[in-house]
Amino acid sequence: MHTMALQAYHMRVRWPQFTHAGNAQASVWRGQLAPTDESAPYEISVAYRLGGVPKARVLKPAIQPAAPHRYGDGSLCLYWPVEWDWRGDRLIAETIVPWTSHWLYLYELWQVTGEWLGPSAPHAPQAKERGDR
Repeated sequence: MHTMALQAYHMRVRWPQFTHAGNAQASVWRGQLAPTDESAPYEISVAYRLGGVPKARVLKPAIQPAAPHRYGDGSLCLYWPVEWDWRGDRLIAETIVPWTSHWLYLYELWQVTGEWLGPSAPHAPQAKERGDR
């Protein structure tokens, strides 16, 4: 399992626009992502506790309440846990943040078309959710 210091290092190198607050067990990164050159920036946060699952959220602007592919706590559904699951030997900077940018791109398309144009998986209550959700 990667240490929080290693996660923080990779985030600082790959995503220098993000700030970091935390300790050896839990961290939160906040920063801006713009999924396209024409997009306004979104302020996002990624919270991670060692042994848990990173949770990405859009802080500003507010996401439309009917937006798909979100969990009940408002965090983004970035992957289908049946096909891929978070492990502590993965880097947030190489997975969660780029996937959050991709989610934002699909969200912008959804706002225009009314369809989620990316991959989808069932979000039924009985479907396996990731981590502690």
